[in-house]
Amino acid sequence: MSIARPRVYIDENLPHQISGSLAKAFRNPIFSSHKDEGLTGVLDLPLFEKLKDRKFDAIITRDIAQSITTSERDGLRAAGLHWVGIREPRTAVGLEFHSAILSSVAATIPTLIRGFASAPQAYFVECEHLRWKQPIHVEVL
Repeated sequence: MSIARPRVYIDENLPHQISGSLAKAFRNPIFSSHKDEGLTGVLDLPLFEKLKDRKFDAIITRDIAQSITTSERDGLRAAGLHWVGIREPRTAVGLEFHSAILSSVAATIPTLIRGFASAPQAYFVECEHLRWKQPIHVEVL
């Protein structure tokens, strides 16, 4: 892992612009989106391998199935990737949707950074109109 400057990948099911917003808020981690990396349309298991080859430490996604499907969970673990799953707001649209996603991810980054020293973990992040019931649930992958 590149712990000195951890690399965090923003999956294609999230607005790619959040990588720039996060980079302005958090100076140490390197945030890169599917657009930045040219990885749009890559299936999950090959994606995890590409992220491993490119020395990424974590993936942030709305694809909750990655944490449930055994082969994908195994792929994340084999690639040494921490996984951050964002459960999208059910009723927010437009700017409110983007704001809820961005604020949820931003609030998770300090917890994620502290976890980089451990084995890959799954971070389940809930956001609903910025009112979190249980904002972050962490478990070993």
